[in-house]
Amino acid sequence: MRIQRNDPDGIFYPVPGLYSQIVEASGADLIFIAGTLAYLPDGSLPETLAEQATAVLDNIRRSLDAARLEPSDVVKITIFTTDMQRFLTEVLDQVFSFFGDARPASTLVEISRLANPNMMLEIELFAARGKERADG
Repeated sequence: MRIQRNDPDGIFYPVPGLYSQIVEASGADLIFIAGTLAYLPDGSLPETLAEQATAVLDNIRRSLDAARLEPSDVVKITIFTTDMQRFLTEVLDQVFSFFGDARPASTLVEISRLANPNMMLEIELFAARGKERADG
């Protein structure tokens, strides 16, 4: 599998280096991971945005592990938050550092609410898995 990340010239990047404008995966299966929520294994929901971000990333890790994927295999994320300012100041670095140097294409959207009114964050992912790991 080959994943190529590209940031074309002539496009303004409000946060340079945080995400990729184009991610191309060749020789790979596409894996779609549903919007991941902050519920803990016991069904409880953390109260703060930082705690919810930690729980969402833990749940993403579980989904990636189940699909035999790594954070570097993620090619696109869509982040839904109910408070853009708090997301940008409190958890932006936490969320994007999860992916290390592999910068997925990214969309960040503020919405009025999520399925549970106490939720502040949901992250949906697309990943690419090389054919060599498909049967492993």
